[in-house]
Amino acid sequence: MKIIDLSQEVFQGQPVYPGHQPTVIFPMTNLLQKDDGKWTFAVNTILMSEHAGTHTDSFIHMDPNPDAKSIEELRLEKFLGHAVCLDVSHVPDSEFITRPDLEKACKDAKLTIAEGGTVLLYTGTYERHFPKPVYNQKNSGLDRESAEWLADQGVVNIGIDSVSIDVSPHKGEEWKPAHTVCRERGILNTENLGDLRPVAGKSFFYIGLPLKIHKGTAGPTRAVALMDAQINME
Repeated sequence: MKIIDLSQEVFQGQPVYPGHQPTVIFPMTNLLQKDDGKWTFAVNTILMSEHAGTHTDSFIHMDPNPDAKSIEELRLEKFLGHAVCLDVSHVPDSEFITRPDLEKACKDAKLTIAEGGTVLLYTGTYERHFPKPVYNQKNSGLDRESAEWLADQGVVNIGIDSVSIDVSPHKGEEWKPAHTVCRERGILNTENLGDLRPVAGKSFFYIGLPLKIHKGTAGPTRAVALMDAQINME
């Protein structure tokens, strides 16, 4: 079994969504040897948005329903399972990823989307733009029809290697159609994944566990792909 890290590194100055808290990391205590020969501990302090770096949105991020669940209330089963990564890197920056794009990606790679599985979208945004400021300004994203098609396949999580599963900058009449479909159909979305080239066009077992933040609108996530893993999910 091979483990592939799909996450972005957390660091001061990392790209964050416009208007969100910039990531700040500084040492609170340093590792020092005292006069008595004992050592102190090295500890860093981190100030960051829930949505900085690789993260998974909860439903309270966009759903005003008082019954909408925050990140720590979601079942862990939603964050892991069989997955495929669809290569849609031909779609230009700031254009919609369409249903035909997804269907062709499945056909070309001979991939089948599993009921209850995860779909990652390899757009190439990470390797083209990260960590330059343009990374937060230009990316392809799902339109309503393509997001609904994924929902109809039974996916529980949609991941992408860019700042949003919605197109940036905004285009079209509907505001954030991909996020809206996720809200309507109870689908998670994981954003700011790292380099997906090692898994593009492949199937694997996905694990993307978010931090257990009380009333979290999202959870910073360490996402990995387990290649050739023999795991029984029944």
